[in-house]
Amino acid sequence: MLSNSVATFSLYSDLYARFRPAYPEALYQWLLPLCAAHERAWDCATGNGQTAVRLGDGFARVDATDISSAQLGQAEAHNQVYYRECPAEVTPFDDASFDLITVSQALHWFHFPSFWPEVARVLKPGGVFAAWGYHLYRVSPEVDRAAAILTSIVEPFWSSRCQILWDGYTTAGCPLPLLDTPELAIDCDWTLEQFLGFLNTLSASKLCKQTLGEHVLDDASGRIARAWGDSGLARRVSMPLSLLVARRP
Repeated sequence: MLSNSVATFSLYSDLYARFRPAYPEALYQWLLPLCAAHERAWDCATGNGQTAVRLGDGFARVDATDISSAQLGQAEAHNQVYYRECPAEVTPFDDASFDLITVSQALHWFHFPSFWPEVARVLKPGGVFAAWGYHLYRVSPEVDRAAAILTSIVEPFWSSRCQILWDGYTTAGCPLPLLDTPELAIDCDWTLEQFLGFLNTLSASKLCKQTLGEHVLDDASGRIARAWGDSGLARRVSMPLSLLVARRP
């Protein structure tokens, strides 16, 4: 993982663990049957361990790595999951170790000339590589318009690496044969607190507040609150997923 992303995701790691949305069960129901065996998986850039814990219900062992000790400090425990502070591009794993390698919401941060050879080295023949991420969100026309003001404030703070995600990972340069993927989305029923918490843990939001001050997004957040209405009201928030899935020959 690129070094400048470490500090970004170490900021507010406790809030990151609290407000990140859960990936849809339909994703795992589609992905896991693609694997010929379920002995061992590697969840790379695991963050708070959300994906690793779900994989732990289907694999005998899950190795979950991240370069951020702060993120790992917030990770959820699971009997089948083994956490390790480790970069994505250089790992201690043996050749052909994994039936499945996953990267959720992080592939665009990696140094591809080093990462892809590592994937090819540790993935078993016939093993599956899967990466996914999201960047769009929709609530309602009123809330979306208000949220667009916050988006415009933080826009200068997005890393250029995020363009890889915005392009749906089509420019990630995966050297393995790609598989067709379904259309999936994260659908959350969130309160106002949860939605604002999510927006404030976006990498650009965190860097914006670090640079310009903690209260720089207060006015935009107030506009979102007024558009939302009752703060206790749960609204449906939808975020389409971009998927990149491949199999080692």
